[in-house]
Parts: sequence; C-alpha cells; structure tokens
Amino acid sequence: MRAALATILALLLGAACAAPAQARLVYVKRAETAAPLVYTADDDGKARRLIGVGRSPTVSPDGAWVAYVTVPRTSEDLEELILVPVDGGARRLLMRSRSITDVRFSPASTHVAAIVRERRVRIYSLVEDRTFDAARGFLRGYSFAPDGRALAFGVATGVAVGAPSDVYVVPLDLSVERRRVTTTGDALNPVWGPREIVYDRQRRRRGRPPAYDLWATDALGNTTPRRLTSLTIPSLVSGLVPLEFSADGQRLLAVFTGQDVSVGFTVNPFTGRTRALSRDFETGLVGFDLSADGRSILAHTGGPDPSQPHDVVVARYGDGRTTMLVEDAAFPDWSR
Repeated sequence: MRAALATILALLLGAACAAPAQARLVYVKRAETAAPLVYTADDDGKARRLIGVGRSPTVSPDGAWVAYVTVPRTSEDLEELILVPVDGGARRLLMRSRSITDVRFSPASTHVAAIVRERRVRIYSLVEDRTFDAARGFLRGYSFAPDGRALAFGVATGVAVGAPSDVYVVPLDLSVERRRVTTTGDALNPVWGPREIVYDRQRRRRGRPPAYDLWATDALGNTTPRRLTSLTIPSLVSGLVPLEFSADGQRLLAVFTGQDVSVGFTVNPFTGRTRALSRDFETGLVGFDLSADGRSILAHTGGPDPSQPHDVVVARYGDGRTTMLVEDAAFPDWSR
C-alpha cells in the first residue's frame, strides 16, 4: 500500500511540475519608447508574433492567454488591461484605470488580477466573465494560493513608505471576511507556496528606506514565523522581495531591489541560503519567472532601466549559466 501511495504521489508531483504542452513566452520590444511592442513566441524564443502596443505582459499558465497593459488612444490619463487569446480571436477589455500594475494569472488560468490605483486587487473571472475586487486598502503586494481559490495580500495603514502593514488572506468567492496572517505590523509582499507563505518584514532605518528580510509562516498563521534571510542591506537598497516558488516548494526566486538596483536571487526556502544571479546589481541579470520544475529562470540582461539594452535569456537555477532566447527584448514572462 505504501509503495502504491508513493507512486501516486510521485505521479501527481510530476504533473504539478510539468510545463503545459504549448508553453509560451511573452516579452516587450522597444521598452524605452512611448509605444512598446508586446510579442508572444514559443518558449524557446522562436515563431514570434506581435500581440499589440503595451507593457507588463503576462501569459496564462496553460499558455492560452496573454494579458498586458496599454494606453488607449482616446485618453493618455488612463490605462487598460487587455486579454488576448494566443491562438487569435477577439480581445477583451478587462479593466480601465489611471494605474494598473502587478498583472498576473491564477495558477489554473481561470482569473486575471491586477492592482488598480494602488488601492484594490481587481480580478477578472474568465469563466464567469465578470470583474470584482478581492482586496482593498493601501496594498503591499499579493499572491494567489497554489490552488487558485484564495489570495494573500499585504495592506498598510497609509501610503507612506514604511507604513505599518500586515499580510491577510481571503477566499476568491469572498464567502468569509479577510483573515489576518501576521500581527507584527511590518509584513508585506507575500508569495504563497505549497507549504508556506514567504513575505518581507521591513526593518526601520533612521533617515533611510526600510530594509527587507524574508520570513515564512503557514497560511493559517498558526506557527511561529521563521526568518529566512539576514543580508547586509546598503543604505539606498531595500533588499529581497520574493517572486515565485517552484511547484514543489523547494526553490524560490526573489529580486534584490532598491534605487537603480534590481538583480535576481535564488533562495533556499528551508535554509535561507541565497545566491545572486549576477555580480552587477545595476545592469546585471533581472529574474522574472521560475519554471514549474524550478530548474530554469526567465530573465533579462541589462538591469531594471528600460532605456538600457536588454536581451531575454534563460538561466539555470543551480549556477546561473544563461542561454539567449530573444535579442533586444525585455520584461518577459512564460508558461513553462
């Protein structure tokens, strides 16, 4: 019986870590211009196709949809979130607001979410063709649960950098009120993994921006939070922000960020051991996405500044060795 159960679990884990049959890549060309171009391609960078004019593209985990932000011709004061079928078809206008950031799909590709005007996590349901607000407040990051049924998000008491904040969770069906996971008043930027939620705790520094360290806790908030990282943070740098878990929860991608600084970091979720993808923190390798099996990191070269030259590359998780995918391209996402 135990052997049979182990076989079943191995098969399930393999399915969870497997990439979709039609893995897709999206990226931006001419990112430094007023009219950046969004492209989709196979996940090896081949067979590219123009999607539209916009920024912040993301592709659904099943590889069927691309969402991106664009500015309508009728108003430069507004932004729109557009949904496009990868195989062609009618475009959907999902949201319109003065500010749309942090666009992402749910793990099951059934929902698209974004932060609107920094005050709401607005979600569009592809199944129900409706939009609703799952979280409100002075938002400090959000993440879907691995099963896509709930949301973790940070909420601060005010708009100021370093304002007291905590992490909450809420089911997408809004059947119950949001539940507080942390109580320290310094928690933000949650990423929900298979076992735990990893998040930032901000340390106050006199006359300087707060410094971020990674911590972890269970989604119910029943265990004592544990500290993952304790890096030396320079005065103009914030520190590590978690980005994404591998499907099995054994690998974590983060970004070391601050003023003119953005570089990819790998983090061991159990030991807290870290490794930078690049020695150059200003014009080096910026990680954007982790493959489901945790072996590959999607990144671009050239640092965070859109005006700098960039190439989209894939880096090996273990040693950071890169392979070119697309030249003169930036800000990628994939469904691998």
